Amino acid sequence: MSDTEQTIIDIIAKTCSIERDRITLDATLKDLDVHSLDAVQVLFEIEDRFDIQVPERDDQYSAGTVRDLVAGVESLVAAKAATATT
Repeated sequence: MSDTEQTIIDIIAKTCSIERDRITLDATLKDLDVHSLDAVQVLFEIEDRFDIQVPERDDQYSAGTVRDLVAGVESLVAAKAATATT
């Protein structure tokens, strides 16, 4: 499991008071019974931890799987790194 995957799973577990073992990469936040306010808090924590801006109202982050969330974060981190070296 990548550092990004571990970090995001840790954030979801801590923010939403969910046992870490329940969180799989194929689970959606809905599957995990994460309510919308908690989902927003998860995104805020992710933004703070990775120093990125998650686009608002992007279904990838609200309706997708944890794997989709990880992929989106990795993409945003890579894009930020690419612009920083330019």
